[in-house]
Parts: sequence; C-alpha cells; structure tokens
Amino acid sequence: MVPAESRPRGRPRDDSVDARVLSAAVEELADKGIAEFSVTSVAARAKAAKRSIYARWPRREDLILAGMSTLAAGLTPPRTGTIVDDLVILLDGIAAVFVEPRRSILQRCVAEIEQFPQLYQAFKRDSIDRCLAAIEDAFRDAAARGEIRNDVNSATVAEALTGVAVLRASFSLEPVLPVSIREEIVSVLLDGLRPRHNG
Repeated sequence: MVPAESRPRGRPRDDSVDARVLSAAVEELADKGIAEFSVTSVAARAKAAKRSIYARWPRREDLILAGMSTLAAGLTPPRTGTIVDDLVILLDGIAAVFVEPRRSILQRCVAEIEQFPQLYQAFKRDSIDRCLAAIEDAFRDAAARGEIRNDVNSATVAEALTGVAVLRASFSLEPVLPVSIREEIVSVLLDGLRPRHNG
C-alpha cells in the first residue's frame, strides 16, 4: 500500500476538463462574442463545474483569452537550419488560423476586443506579438547564417509576411495560403532579401 503521507490529497485533476472548457469557450465566443460571454454558459456547454473553471481561469477575461489563444497561430521559431524551410512551417501555421469556422470567430473577436483595452493588450502581447517575434527570429537566424542581408529589418518583414495572409483572408473565401501561393510568396520575398552580388 502507498503510505498515506505520499498520496496526493483530494481527487486527481481531470485534464479532459481543460479541453472541454476551451472548446466550449470558443463556442461561446462564436455565438455571443466577447461582451456577452458567460462563464455560466461555458460551464453548461462543457458539462463542467464553475468551481473547476475558476480554479483554472480565475477571471472571465482569463477564459476569454485562453479561448481566443486556441484560435491564434501560436507560432514558435522552427529553426530548421534554412530560411526556406522555416518559412514553409511558419506560413503553414499562419494559414491554419484562416480556416472556417476558426477564421470567422477570430475575426469577430478581434473586431470586438478593441472595446476592451486591457483584454486587447493582453491578446496582442500573448498571441499577435509572440507570433511576429517567432517570424522575426527566423529572419534574424537567416541573417546570421548569411542567407539574407544583415540590414534587413526583421520586424517589418514579419509584418509584411503576415500581412499577405491577413489581406487574402479579408477579401477571399478561397484557401488563404495554398501551396502554390505559399511557394510564390517565399520566392518573391527571399529574392528581395538575399545578399546583393555586384557585377
């Protein structure tokens, strides 16, 4: 038998609650948006106790951010060793955001979140800025390897890269970054960034 003092106290944590609640939070955001978001409704959707939800996300805003974060790209620097392979992975991650219903839910929430400045700042920091930082890291690594010029502003290029996806997502119902478009973007972008050879 396991000695009493070594056994964890209370019931073991049910990790499935996290997934159910986050899925329910996304459903709530899709149906009601941010202003009408209800933790009580999320609990009913997830078939979870509100006490369990508040133990994980103490504030309503924490749960909203967690739900929105599951819709965002969540990029990390791939560090494959080549900028082409890094960009393929990063663009795949960006493209995954702009599929339905994920795209519509996220666009609705982003449009509404500006009414909640603190929530907006937290989402921008944790989702948008973190994703841009991952892309910037890929370009800085490429510059260190000599694949692109050292004078390239990685922040500007990261915004340009994501801007293509945002533009296409805003004005087209077609897949945002099919393979052919993705390859063309990478080619055009890198042609302008590679070291110049005089003569």
